[in-house]
Amino acid sequence: MDENVDAAVRVGALQLVLVTAAIHLWIGWQRLFVYIRAGTPFVDPLQVLFVLSSIAVLAGVGLAAWGLRRDYVYAGGVVLMLTYLLGWVFLGGHRAGSELIAPAWETTGHAHGPAIVTLFEHLVADWLLLSSKVVEATALVLLLALLYGERTTDDDGAAASPDGDAGGSDPGTDA
Repeated sequence: MDENVDAAVRVGALQLVLVTAAIHLWIGWQRLFVYIRAGTPFVDPLQVLFVLSSIAVLAGVGLAAWGLRRDYVYAGGVVLMLTYLLGWVFLGGHRAGSELIAPAWETTGHAHGPAIVTLFEHLVADWLLLSSKVVEATALVLLLALLYGERTTDDDGAAASPDGDAGGSDPGTDA
């Protein structure tokens, strides 16, 4: 990947993961604060997970700035973005009582029709949910591109050849 493109993708991914962290911290902290004031902070574990995952995103950004290998940071970001996206699908439905698992595609109590229609209608019904999923999906794509770029280039920035040679030519044939 060209250095300018790589830098632009890194900045874009950084901005998107920071927006993701801010959204989850905002949602999680507001609701968690209500539970804390009521004396039941762990009634809804999703709010605690929102706050902790936001801190994890910020820690990942800090570790990247501190000099941790980029491929580790990108892989951690990919895992977090997948967790956010899949977490909504499996935990973002209408929960009843203290249940944690509530698939967002569950059509019980809905006249939406198929599960995919229910997912779509839940997604577009809340602007914050829609924006967070768009940001997370875009960040996931950028982080995957960055991870691929890190894994397919050596330390000098040259693309590695299939046989593991960075130069791609036979050293004995150079003039």
